[in-house]
Amino acid sequence: MNQEYQFISLKQSLLLLTMLCTLTVWAQNGKKVYADYHGVRYTRQHDGQLGRWALYANTSNSSTDKKTLCYNADLILTSGQHEIASVNYPLAGMQSNLDHDYIEYQILSAKAAKIDGFFIEWGFMHHENDLLLKAMQKVAVKYDFEIGVNWCDGWLYYDWITKMYPEINSREKKTKHYVRCYQYLIDNVFAAPTGPIVKGHPVFYLFGPGATPEEFEEVSSHIVIPSNIKKPVILRRWAEWGTLAKNKYQPITQSNEIDQWIQLGAVPTAWLPARVRPMDKEYPFWDYYATQDDVIEFMKPFRDSLWVNSKKNYPLKSGFVMPGMDNRGCAGWGRGHFFYIPRNGGRTYEEMWKFNLNNRNVLDMIFIASWSDYTEGHEIEPTKENGNRELLTTLKYASRFKEEEADSTGLSLPLKLFQLRKLSKFLFNTRPETGFCPTILDDAAALISNHKYNKAKVVLNEAEAELNRIKKEIETCQITIEGNGDVIQKSHDNHTISIFFDNETIDLLNGHHYTGYLSFEYRDEGNDFMTIYSETNRSPKDLFSVVARIKKDNRKSWQKAKISLHKENISYVDNKPAFTIKGNADVKNISVTYDLFK
Repeated sequence: MNQEYQFISLKQSLLLLTMLCTLTVWAQNGKKVYADYHGVRYTRQHDGQLGRWALYANTSNSSTDKKTLCYNADLILTSGQHEIASVNYPLAGMQSNLDHDYIEYQILSAKAAKIDGFFIEWGFMHHENDLLLKAMQKVAVKYDFEIGVNWCDGWLYYDWITKMYPEINSREKKTKHYVRCYQYLIDNVFAAPTGPIVKGHPVFYLFGPGATPEEFEEVSSHIVIPSNIKKPVILRRWAEWGTLAKNKYQPITQSNEIDQWIQLGAVPTAWLPARVRPMDKEYPFWDYYATQDDVIEFMKPFRDSLWVNSKKNYPLKSGFVMPGMDNRGCAGWGRGHFFYIPRNGGRTYEEMWKFNLNNRNVLDMIFIASWSDYTEGHEIEPTKENGNRELLTTLKYASRFKEEEADSTGLSLPLKLFQLRKLSKFLFNTRPETGFCPTILDDAAALISNHKYNKAKVVLNEAEAELNRIKKEIETCQITIEGNGDVIQKSHDNHTISIFFDNETIDLLNGHHYTGYLSFEYRDEGNDFMTIYSETNRSPKDLFSVVARIKKDNRKSWQKAKISLHKENISYVDNKPAFTIKGNADVKNISVTYDLFK
């Protein structure tokens, strides 16, 4: 009780401080920094699915030795990391993009690095990325963070929209729906409290390749802009590849299509630099690559024809930076080609920032690609491999761009906050009667958001000490069920394997919080899927009944599988299988291990 009283008192004492923090105005020159946000990535625990963490593709078109991609993100490797579709692994672990705690961690990390907002890759209303957009807005409004869109309007003209709405089945109908989508963005994104504003204008990135300039002009004629906002500024992607001549990259310096977009008021803006160098001995794992020098050459037409061109009257001008690229997580999204731009220990990112800042007097914003595109390998979110390096670089140069002081002491705090939030929830699930007041973490989040890093560190340390004290009081016992005897039942065609628990085990699992793992070996032969199911009380059941899904990669060998078991997803019922493995699965050495907490 004494510890609890101290925490409640600390919380009350911070209320005034938090109110004062929210009134703080951070002087700057009005320049903005935004980062592209790629999703959606899910977890079984939070969403019952995996999204972009998992990926399977045929890469037989590649000149490399890699002819397939098989990332089974349900599988836990010997390193303890999940087998995600990426060459780098997030420092916070494999998380759900819809988890509010994770969104908070990312927003606060970005703010600490002087990033003003995320541009969610978005296609049309009611697509899964629209759910991500809304989830982001809900958290961002608490922390004075901006949420915009990188409008991938090509999604609207693919068959993706028709699969959701069969009646939208022609280009004419898709263009009419484009009007509804654009109006939706104006009303719900650009006019929202979290809308990105540069020089008084709402702004968004238009990735394409959807509407033609003629179609977009027609769409725009039907748009109603509220009186409280200005006309949105469009940053139109211009990323033509160029050529290689005498071992030097030659960029494209003019585009008839981009000239048409300029006539509509759009501002040409860069995307990932071109990769035109074919695979060689130095870079044998990629079909094409670019050097650090190529990256700078790619950017020069933007400087010469856009940034410093006094003959063009653009409403605003945006720079562009990215840290590098390694798309072995997706290989061109089905095109089967591996692309690479070396990070060079962070130097590529630094050189891009320097190139932009040489022209900072004429730039109004910087666009970063990207915060989170792990599959293409140009994320700046902290990873196991690169740590906070890219955030430190962002902070360093974004501060110069905005003419503000750089304070790196806050970069590590959002991760600590995130981990304490997860620990707090674990302890509550284990011991609901514990006296810890989790709103103290809300105060820490507000302090981080308002750059009161020293005070935030004190609050987090206090919370950590209290949570660890409670954790020490928890008792743990382990049970293991081996796959032999009456535990395992196989169907006659070997396409279904059922795992049963006795009533005593079921009572233990239903009566305790736990962490658990299902382990086995499977014969990796063929390219079909095997799926592990359980009973569940969560909805939708078709999602949450799936414990894991594994695709074979025809390696013609036995492979080990280790899969997390999440209590909130699994219901253990007498006389029903605890788990069922379906598919053409040759499985052996099954075991289930639980750590029970009380």
